[in-house]
Amino acid sequence: AQYYRPDGLDVSPVGSALFVADLNHKIRRVEVATGEVTTLAGSGEDGDADGVGDAAEFYNPRGIAISPDGSALLVADLANDKIRRAEVATGAVTTIAGSGEDGDADGVGDAAEFDNPSGIAISPDGGALFVADYYNNKIRRIEVATGAVTTIAGSSASGDADGVGDAAQFCGPSGIALSPDGSALF
Repeated sequence: AQYYRPDGLDVSPVGSALFVADLNHKIRRVEVATGEVTTLAGSGEDGDADGVGDAAEFYNPRGIAISPDGSALLVADLANDKIRRAEVATGAVTTIAGSGEDGDADGVGDAAEFDNPSGIAISPDGGALFVADYYNNKIRRIEVATGAVTTIAGSSASGDADGVGDAAQFCGPSGIALSPDGSALF
């Protein structure tokens, strides 16, 4: 198997599979026991289409997180400025949030805007996603059930200030992790 700059990865809850965001515009699955690699979703060409398997298109998927029940992968689709969901059983890809245009708007579904979302983490109950929004210098929260996006920390200005909400400053956040109990972001 060959990859092109594999970036994000996560392991299934039972540890049997590793999922990789491959900059070949694909989401790959690696069977841990055998090393067998298959493509779950993505055509291999840059694009922006929901669909099943290779009918889906990504443009430089970066961050990836698996739902707590192992049924879905959440993907930060960097160059499409979207957050996508890929069903593990079928490879069906849908867009949760993001207009597809660079921007900085909170909102629901495609009314929300990102600018190169990079890292992604999911809450222990699977109800919320947290996104490192690189060029917006922000940490964003998405309610999985509704696609509602809010900014929880960071101003649009690049910086390194500690603070609460928009008083905090980041400089191109690209990775994000959540504590096991869901109480803190790193």
